[in-house]
Amino acid sequence: MGNWLSGAGPSTALTSMLRLLLLAVVLLLPACYHLRVLPEPIQPRSFDSGLPPQEALARVREILDKKLQLRILDEQQDGTVLITAPNTFFTDTGFGQPAGGRKYYVRLRIEVVPRASQSVITVSAYSFELRTSYAYSEDGSLHTLTKVYPYEEYPGMFNIKEMNREVMMVAALIEQAMKE
Repeated sequence: MGNWLSGAGPSTALTSMLRLLLLAVVLLLPACYHLRVLPEPIQPRSFDSGLPPQEALARVREILDKKLQLRILDEQQDGTVLITAPNTFFTDTGFGQPAGGRKYYVRLRIEVVPRASQSVITVSAYSFELRTSYAYSEDGSLHTLTKVYPYEEYPGMFNIKEMNREVMMVAALIEQAMKE
């Protein structure tokens, strides 16, 4: 009996090569992607502000601007929902990543909802994307290309743990700053 790579004919050799290729794909795929076909929801975080709605909203704006240095890109529902500009929060430089890594960006949705005489603040992800930059030479000159991968279209490329961590961290920072 020979080993499984040496066979009697070309069809057996082809089968062996396909087995090796399949084995390589199965072993390497988890290193490149997170084996996710559909996006998983990122859980929002809510907390009581202890302040009336208008005061809480003004405080949230101040915290976003001065402490977190997050720019407000959009306002919805008469200004009670704030959408931040994309902000980078993590760079994946692990095995198989391009030089410079993949940069994670998030746009946050922060909502202030009146409840009795106080308000509840909810921090959630509005959108996530990865950005990767490549440098290449063409006709003797150097060019760069930046690719953008939205979470909804490429969920398998994203590390959910880092995304959840960012939403929870921003919510915790806002909650802590509200008490100061």
